[in-house]
Amino acid sequence: MAKPTRSTGTPRDAADSSVTFNRTERVLGFMVGGIFIAAFLCIAAMIVMWLTVPSAQGSMPWPVIMAVPLIGLPIGMVLVFVLLGLTWSKRARENRSAR
Repeated sequence: MAKPTRSTGTPRDAADSSVTFNRTERVLGFMVGGIFIAAFLCIAAMIVMWLTVPSAQGSMPWPVIMAVPLIGLPIGMVLVFVLLGLTWSKRARENRSAR
């Protein structure tokens, strides 16, 4: 079995320097992921509720759980478009400066 060798450079130098994420993109990415996960978990909870106790729709917490996907999914899509716009504008700026 071959012996593992150590890299002579630092890990920061070995990484591709053209792909960088700033804090805004990272926060937007986690916000989008969190909103979509919460919405899909609420959808799954609604399906389970409708299959087990369909008469529980009017009692609390179900109206809130039903409203989360109605509000969260559109907000998540808007944030996805904002994230795409930020990423595309950053890449366009990098391509213009590289020429």
